[in-house]
Amino acid sequence: MKANTTSMPAHKPTQLPLLTIRRRVLVPGVLLRLQIGRPNSVRLVESIWDSSTRSFKKGALLAVSTVKTESDAASSSSGASAKKAIGDKNNNKDAGAGAEPLEVVDMPGASEDGPTSCYKAGTVARVLQLSKINGKDSSNFQFTLLVEGLSRMSVEEIVRTEPYTVAKIAWKADIGSVNDTEVRALAINVREIAQDLLELQRKRNSPLGKKTKEVIDNLDRASPGRLADLLAANLDASVEEKQHVLAEQELAPRLRRTLELLNRQVEVFRMSDKIQNEVEGKLKNTQREYYLRQQLRAINEELGQMNGKGGAGSEQDEIEALEENLAGIKLPEEPRQVADRELQRLKQMQPSQPEYAVIRSYLELMAELPWGKVSKDNLDIGHARAQLDADHHALERVKNRIIEFLAVRSLKNDMKGPILCLAGPPGVGKTSLGKSVAESLGRQFRRLALGGVRDEAEIRGHRRTYIGALPGNIITTLKKAGTENPVILLDEIDKLGRDVRGDPASALLEVLDPEQNDKFVDHYLNVPYDLSKVLFIATANRLDTIPGPLLDRMEVIELPGYTQAEKHEIAIQHLIPKQMERHGIAKDHIEFTPSAVDKVIDSYTREAGVRSLDREIAALCRHAAVKVAQSRDRRRSHSLSFDEEEGAATAAAETTAAAATKSANPQDEDADGTSTTANAGADDEEEQLLPLLLESDFKMILITPAVVEEVLGPAKYESEIAQRMAIPGVSTGLAWTQVGGEILFIESWLHRGSGRVQLTGRLGETMSESVRAALSFVRGNLHELGLDHLKDCDVDLQTAISKADLHVHFPAGGVPKDGPSAGVAVTASILSALSGRCVRADTACTGEITLRGLVLPVGGIKEKVIAAHRAGLKRVVLPKRNEKDVVEIPDEVRKGLEIVFVDNIVSAMAQLFEPSGKLPVPRWLLEIAEETARVERVKNAREDSSGGNGGGSGGAGGHKDTRIPPSAHNSGDKPGQPTSQWSQVRRDLCGPVLESNL
Repeated sequence: MKANTTSMPAHKPTQLPLLTIRRRVLVPGVLLRLQIGRPNSVRLVESIWDSSTRSFKKGALLAVSTVKTESDAASSSSGASAKKAIGDKNNNKDAGAGAEPLEVVDMPGASEDGPTSCYKAGTVARVLQLSKINGKDSSNFQFTLLVEGLSRMSVEEIVRTEPYTVAKIAWKADIGSVNDTEVRALAINVREIAQDLLELQRKRNSPLGKKTKEVIDNLDRASPGRLADLLAANLDASVEEKQHVLAEQELAPRLRRTLELLNRQVEVFRMSDKIQNEVEGKLKNTQREYYLRQQLRAINEELGQMNGKGGAGSEQDEIEALEENLAGIKLPEEPRQVADRELQRLKQMQPSQPEYAVIRSYLELMAELPWGKVSKDNLDIGHARAQLDADHHALERVKNRIIEFLAVRSLKNDMKGPILCLAGPPGVGKTSLGKSVAESLGRQFRRLALGGVRDEAEIRGHRRTYIGALPGNIITTLKKAGTENPVILLDEIDKLGRDVRGDPASALLEVLDPEQNDKFVDHYLNVPYDLSKVLFIATANRLDTIPGPLLDRMEVIELPGYTQAEKHEIAIQHLIPKQMERHGIAKDHIEFTPSAVDKVIDSYTREAGVRSLDREIAALCRHAAVKVAQSRDRRRSHSLSFDEEEGAATAAAETTAAAATKSANPQDEDADGTSTTANAGADDEEEQLLPLLLESDFKMILITPAVVEEVLGPAKYESEIAQRMAIPGVSTGLAWTQVGGEILFIESWLHRGSGRVQLTGRLGETMSESVRAALSFVRGNLHELGLDHLKDCDVDLQTAISKADLHVHFPAGGVPKDGPSAGVAVTASILSALSGRCVRADTACTGEITLRGLVLPVGGIKEKVIAAHRAGLKRVVLPKRNEKDVVEIPDEVRKGLEIVFVDNIVSAMAQLFEPSGKLPVPRWLLEIAEETARVERVKNAREDSSGGNGGGSGGAGGHKDTRIPPSAHNSGDKPGQPTSQWSQVRRDLCGPVLESNL
């Protein structure tokens, strides 16, 4: 399109031939060359063609309008999307131009290849040039037409369509003044943006630059309306957007639309240049890196650092080696397809590409995994049993489970591996048991520590889209094991963490499910891998921190701890030989007596496992190592001094013998040599005998209880049961902890006060409620609990209890305590403090209580009973409904304890207190009785004093002293009674212990 100076015709006809064009828009002031080929349009052009002169009729006018097509709307929406993405710098009231629909005129009677409708807004055009096309190159076109846009018009009506289309039109003039301030400002902005567009075109060396420059040259001379038309006609815009500019008669909106198109075009060019620069920069860097790598490779070849044709370290050789490795392993179908696809991608890449290293690492992992490689199981049950017994003492349940697995494995070759969970306190041998299982089966053993793991990717791996992605620990462990059926120990599974990066416990659900783990998918590997042959053994100290769904997938085997006898055997068979070997001590250097081992167990360790016991034995071995090392130093120093003395004596003897021999036979040359040889043989014999003599002087170090106390210091743990239980108010309970069972002392104290209850010892809410429930039951069942002897004192027992303060204390106040199982022990402690009777010192108890007096079952019976046995107790009182749990207690513990079962509190108290005759009144009750009596005496004295004053008021000056006599305050008598009489009554009612307590 070219700009031209137009002149309007003197006569403006209202009917003109209508020429419809496609995908182009003619605006006033612009030249447009058209090729005519449709029959209707050809007939229109022939009407203005003069065959005799072979030229067109001068001054012929046409109405030109654009055909409405579906592609116009599509191109318009794409342009609007681009405008929204880039941004519009001129956000004014017409920024949404193009939103209103354009008017369209239907064309009735159109032929099949003709248009059905056209835009109502069009242009009146003058024919400037017309030529007919002849020859074979004309294709479907018969005429070439050059027209010039004169004025805007609108198609009002289609007059006829044959032989060509004639339309009734209305001429449209511009609306608005060129001197308007807004119009002038918009025109200035349009010219500036057009200059910027021209500069961008020049920098891009676009072929449209010259054509655009011709248009820009006319901008300064063009009016605002003509300026908008010229630019809109030459901009890269859709048909619909140009049609909007053509349909706008007002100058200001037309300029805004043109400015919008200009801004968009400038932003498109700028963004295109930016993208082009970035791409060129990346290409240059890649090409430079590739060039440098090629140079480096050539230098290495010249220096002889690469061997063979291409060098052992070349990328091509490494890819070939990787391909051979992948071809030599038995990959399943899906992993094989993925590996082949990734290998083909790797071959087509340059080593400098970022994804090259990612794919190569992935394929190397695929090649290193033990696809189809399994170790042969040792199915000899006798060998497995002997191996397990040699490594661990006791733990029969775990050993039997491994033997069962071997038995089934020998009958069914494709059995899936079990998922075992060894739960128990620290030091009972959970981790070492996993090693023994692997050795007995003849499998590889790998340990995977899960304590503190918080990221799900630690289990399932990272996706390869991330930088620095790695496979999960499960796949990595299998790669290190080298077989598909190792024994993997999931250590500390109860200490898994959880945060925003995921839940590792949930990721383990697939790993530890025998029904799903045959198709485990690691995020990095992204193909199924069979984990069903792996024998997983998890370890945990506690089960309540393991999520329920995960715990449900494992076969839990609890290891409650060792008894004293079991610890003794473990120390003799395992711990002492191990520590002697670690410290370089021979069997003839040290010997542990059985009493010394028991001394260490009883006085220096207090645990369910044997970890502390192992440390104490190591300390004794270090002590022995010092003795042995000192003995060797003394032997070495004695050997050196002995050699010096013997050497001097031998030299003197040799000199004397040589002189005598020489004087006797001076011609015998060999006499001196013979004598010397004989002396040397004597020296060798003495040197061999000396170490034996000194070695016999070394005395074996015998570890006795006295040596244990000397080396380890004073005893760390002593039995407090006899000392604590010798006074009323103390009972022994049983508690479960993370490290096994423990005995728990409970102390109660009653004294005169206001009925308050004080609890100390860092108690939880549940244990505090147990104390209150126990106190309520005791106060409501004094008769049933055997407190009738307290009624002999002249005071109401319920009133006395309400006036007494109760303090219940749980020692070891720095340790938090909670749980319902201390209810029976708390009741016994309170009852002992109330009655003044002592709880049996050889008895411990556990159980939850109710206000109705029932004893409910509790958990951890095995651990609690073992703790009672370890503490040296003889009797244990348990809830009746826990009788079924006794079968899990070791036989040695059951034989060493008397286990009593109760179902109510009264029966429990009868078992915890020894029967006795007449009991003394406890001190707290005596204090309250004395206080009650004192208050009563004061009250009676005041009443008597008030009565005396009233009777003597009539006497002159009669005044009676109302003060209480000192004897009434200090003595225990009531007013009007002698002191000796009240003391005698007190002795009769409360017993002889009164005087000693007071």
